[in-house]
Amino acid sequence: MNPKDLIEVRRNTSFQAPVMLVHLSGATDAGNAGGMAVDQLLASLPSQRVAEFDTDLLIDYRSHRPSATLENWSLLDMEVPEIAVDLVQDDQGTPILVLHGPEPDMKWQRFGAAVADFAHEAGVELAVSLMGMPAGVPHTRPTVVHLQSTDPSLVADQPSMEGQIQVSSSVNTFLQHVLREQGTQSLNFLAAVPYYVARMDYPQASLALLDRMGEKLGLSLPTGNIEAGNQFVGAQLAHLIDENEEVTGFIHMLEEQFDETVQPDPAAKPQLPYVPGEGRKAERMDADALAQTIEAFLARSEGISVERSPQSQESTQPRPRHRAPGKTEHSPQEDADE
Repeated sequence: MNPKDLIEVRRNTSFQAPVMLVHLSGATDAGNAGGMAVDQLLASLPSQRVAEFDTDLLIDYRSHRPSATLENWSLLDMEVPEIAVDLVQDDQGTPILVLHGPEPDMKWQRFGAAVADFAHEAGVELAVSLMGMPAGVPHTRPTVVHLQSTDPSLVADQPSMEGQIQVSSSVNTFLQHVLREQGTQSLNFLAAVPYYVARMDYPQASLALLDRMGEKLGLSLPTGNIEAGNQFVGAQLAHLIDENEEVTGFIHMLEEQFDETVQPDPAAKPQLPYVPGEGRKAERMDADALAQTIEAFLARSEGISVERSPQSQESTQPRPRHRAPGKTEHSPQEDADE
């Protein structure tokens, strides 16, 4: 199979851009940090669909089942998984390609070749990805964003990593390798997410990713909807600290470790207040039990779910969908043509 058979580029569409943001969901993204950041860009910036991949050849529908909508026993619509490329412009008009959707279940090498050919044709100079990684850090401190790259010069200002590690690759990392082979470098932004909130939406990490990406690449990226969600989640976590001594003590211990090793700056202040507790007693608390305690509290709290924060509910912008438009809908390109 020719890799170009996997992708359909829309005719008469300009898609030249120096940066391509890649976010294919399915691998680890603690706090949905990268997912929310990408959703924010697609929903808030001017966008145009430029290419779509053949999901029938890439997706196992048993792992990404289409979603059926029914009303009064009638089937109204079918949401089919979609892997697509949209062209957005930041607030200064800089074009950015966004490759988004679920991870392909198969044909990664052909998929990578198709993406590499498309990126070359589009003039992409740098591929970027955003993700959250679970870490032993407290939510009461600023989110640390690490950089990982195929070009050592792009991460030269970071502390060096000792030794080598081997991890199971996501398709995002796999694409970095493929793109490097054709001369396009990649840069991955990794936000450290407190492991006890890794399974819920954590807007603070998404904000940190967008801020660091904008600063590093000279982009102007919107964050308004995520900021609103961050305030809500922050208030819920602060409430949890107030009413649970064990959680209070454990988080206080994480704060001490963070201040000693990550941010030894006496002028730095916590982003959220905490009530001092018996921190050393909390050292014996099981980490999984802590996460379950916090998740259970958040599930009981009015208006918040451990699976989805209110950021997406409060947003006035439509959330992008990884599916093809229904029969009664128009694609962004069709709307532009009309």
